[in-house]
Amino acid sequence: MNDSNIINVFIVEDNEVFSLALKADIENVFKKKIVKIHTFETGEKCMEKFKEEKPRVVILDYNLDSKNIDAINGIKVLDWIKKADPETNVIMLTGTDHIDIAVKSFLHGACDYIVKSETKFKKLNYSLSNLFKLMEAKEDARRYKQLVAGLIIGFTLLIGGVIITQVFFPYFFRMES
Repeated sequence: MNDSNIINVFIVEDNEVFSLALKADIENVFKKKIVKIHTFETGEKCMEKFKEEKPRVVILDYNLDSKNIDAINGIKVLDWIKKADPETNVIMLTGTDHIDIAVKSFLHGACDYIVKSETKFKKLNYSLSNLFKLMEAKEDARRYKQLVAGLIIGFTLLIGGVIITQVFFPYFFRMES
């Protein structure tokens, strides 16, 4: 198994039961993908492993300070994540459906906002599916860009070689009768 194919996903949620249910649901829905899920109860614990594991997706609870008042809230953790790696996709989860929280989340760099309602798992899996497709498309574009650059360099070297050959060996390409 190639490590570059593994999609690291962090779940940062202070409700351990919900976190484990979410992890199990994601693993079940995305069986065909190589998804490695790490769970954390606080943003601080998440950030301790962030640079080491380099998650591509973080599912982040907005109210991380609901159980432990000393814990950093989700928006602050979102800021830390975006500062550490702006390319990390963050899905903000919250139990409260307020437009202010959604706007604040998007302004701080979240790529999606999901309310913990009856359809939360379905919405989250839909969001993850779209993110995985977007990541694959970006990777394909990167590979094609490298391929085109290689072809351009190769073609340039070929033309340059022909020109240099003509300059130093002017009769090399001429047919003698």
